[in-house]
Order: sequence, then C-alpha cells, then structure tokens
Amino acid sequence: MSYYTPELFLRESIRFTVVGAFNTSICFILYKLFVFLDPWPAYTLGFAFFLSEGLSCIVAHYLHRRITFRSSSPYGRSLTLTLIIYATSIAIASFIHHMVADVWDGGNFDPFIVEHVSWFLNTALVGVIAFLALRFIAFPPSDDVQDESE
Repeated sequence: MSYYTPELFLRESIRFTVVGAFNTSICFILYKLFVFLDPWPAYTLGFAFFLSEGLSCIVAHYLHRRITFRSSSPYGRSLTLTLIIYATSIAIASFIHHMVADVWDGGNFDPFIVEHVSWFLNTALVGVIAFLALRFIAFPPSDDVQDESE
C-alpha cells in the first residue's frame, strides 16, 4: 500500500479495539490467576501485571498481524519488533501499576478499587502506545496485504 488514509486508520483503530478487548479479557484472567498464585510476594500486583501482559503479547501479535493490520510483514521481524514495543510499554505500565497499587497507600480509597482502576488505566496506556508503534514500526503500511474492500 503506497498511502495511509484517515479511513484506513479509523478501520484499523476499530479492529484494534475489538481484538484488544478480546485480548484484554484473556490478559485480565491471567492477571487474576497470577495474583492468586502470587509467584513473587514482594511485588505481587506489579509482577502479576507483567506476567499477564507478557503472555498475552504472543496472542496479540498474531491477532493484530492477521486481523487488525492484515500485514504481510515477515513473521520473525514483526514478532521481534512487537515484543520490543510491548516490553517497553509494559515495563513502564508495570512500574506505574506497582507504584500505584502496591506502594501508594491510596489514602481513604478502597485498595481493591485502586488496584483495578490502576490495572485498567495502565492497560489503556499500553494499548494506545502499542497501536501507534505496532502500526508504524512492526506492521508498516508498506507491508499491508492488498485488500479490494479497503
């Protein structure tokens, strides 16, 4: 594809949101599982966030490559770039989540609410960063599969 239109950007944003909602559900289930298993007690919530996001990255790469961006980018290259993009954004969000949900006392707020609001906001942050970086770095428009409907 030689150009990238606002209409295509909108369609991809919608597909990204749908695929992301599915993947976020999987990620949240994994997060709750890792909180329950508590593999690193000193960093329960931040580490559970990191693990769940990391595992769901593999699923997300495949879904975004095939459904969101309909890309023919070489699999190994796009997976490597996707993992770098996700690792960077997840590291930032995991640190923020740990500081908000584990370290900050939350004042008079219910810790359950603080934990889950932090989780959802950080997941949204990762989503916005990921969409832009995936679209223009891991799955550049030049690698798009030609589609008559678009």
